[in-house]
Amino acid sequence: MEQHEVERIVAARGRAADEARPQALAAVRDAGALSARERLAALFDDGVEALEYGILAAAAVDGVADAPADGLIGALGRVHGAPVVAAAYDRTVLDGTQSDRNQRKLARLVTLATMRRLPFVCFVEGDGARPGDPLPPPPVVIGPRARWDVYDGLAEMNGLVPTVAVVTGRVLDGNAGIAFLADCVIAVRGAEFGSRDRATGAVVTRGVEVDAADGHVDLLAEDEDEAIAAVRRYLAQVLLRSAPWEQDPGYEAIGEVIPDNRRRAYDMRRIVRAFADRDSIFELGAGWATSMITAFARIEGRPIGIFANQPLSPLAGAIDAAAADKAARFIELCDAYELPLVSFIDNPGYMVGPQAERDGIARHHARPLAALQHRTVPLCSVQLRKAYGLGPYAMSGYGTSRIQPELRLAWPSVESGGMSLEGAAFLVKRKEIQAASTPEEARAIRDHYAETMRDATTGLRAGQSYSFDDVVLPAETRRRIADVLAAVPTPIPTVKKHTVDLR
Repeated sequence: MEQHEVERIVAARGRAADEARPQALAAVRDAGALSARERLAALFDDGVEALEYGILAAAAVDGVADAPADGLIGALGRVHGAPVVAAAYDRTVLDGTQSDRNQRKLARLVTLATMRRLPFVCFVEGDGARPGDPLPPPPVVIGPRARWDVYDGLAEMNGLVPTVAVVTGRVLDGNAGIAFLADCVIAVRGAEFGSRDRATGAVVTRGVEVDAADGHVDLLAEDEDEAIAAVRRYLAQVLLRSAPWEQDPGYEAIGEVIPDNRRRAYDMRRIVRAFADRDSIFELGAGWATSMITAFARIEGRPIGIFANQPLSPLAGAIDAAAADKAARFIELCDAYELPLVSFIDNPGYMVGPQAERDGIARHHARPLAALQHRTVPLCSVQLRKAYGLGPYAMSGYGTSRIQPELRLAWPSVESGGMSLEGAAFLVKRKEIQAASTPEEARAIRDHYAETMRDATTGLRAGQSYSFDDVVLPAETRRRIADVLAAVPTPIPTVKKHTVDLR
């Protein structure tokens, strides 16, 4: 072997290291960011040095000599001891743009993850297609092939292996497309999505905070360290099928969260936190469709998915079009990766009215019903308080088909019906209410009827009529559900079950 060639290879590898590029690394530090390699090293258990793919790849643009790894670092490493494929665009190299070479590298990583069913993480930052990147020799169809392999490959991975995109800075055009093909999008506050007008060069961007409110970003992180920690927590849900656990110290008092006054709101997140293992909650989409909570969690060390109504939201837990989409997508996500489901129900049904119709409630309301019908993972539902109309079906699937929850529990504070008790009062007591001399008298008539009917639909009556498998004390809930989930196995499927909706 020629020593001269060996020395050239060693030197080229050395030039690609962060330490060999002090000016670029200083710019990264000035921006308060991590380098692409540091992001992967922080993600993996043991760093990335020996596992990198394509470290010698170079830019094909004329006049560009310093383009380590052609602006895309790719690696195979371990997260929580399990193999994970990851990539990171490097903004210090030609603005993190996409080239034929680095897209072929990314396609290689996507293919590896797909073949071996390994989770895939991509740190997306950069300005889209690289200006001046030459096409390879004929046939020219080879030119865009890697680009299509990336996007088609990510689409093929959907529902097959977990995919996470981490947005760390400005993301334009094709780089943004990669993010929105991932199961989970985690973004650092201050990052931006946008596009460039190829004719004028003008760039239009929007902050990721806007995308989080619209449901396009699943989680906002304060900085890159927090974002990477969130990726590791997300992957723990699918990589670690058991983990050490402690019961939340507030669990025994979980029932005290429910107010004595049935019209008073409360924070469902307190219920979810108390029910799950201590510090195991990982919420998705907290800023979008706020009447619905979706979160990964654990119960006795076992990963589960929880979806729940939020009475404290502006809609009092009612299900609008966005909440229906949010629940359906989460159910699909958990079912694809074999995570059992638990639902907590307290809602006045679906939203109705002109605005709800304009928002598409007629089209969207069936999505959670269909997702529950198609699931194969276990589902346990807990009705805490009210559930009217189709609301309980959207949260448990009960009544939609023969695919019913493995366990349906209720708390003593439960109440159910075709509509709210107050709404029923306006129908049954319409004449008396209309004849009332003051608004206060009308409300008194309504409330008296509602309370009378409430007494007729108590938890005891619900149990006696076998509306639920059992009406339990709140502190009994966790044990009952843990026993059912332990008795119902959820093996990892050998083939892809189905895709997951991409927002």
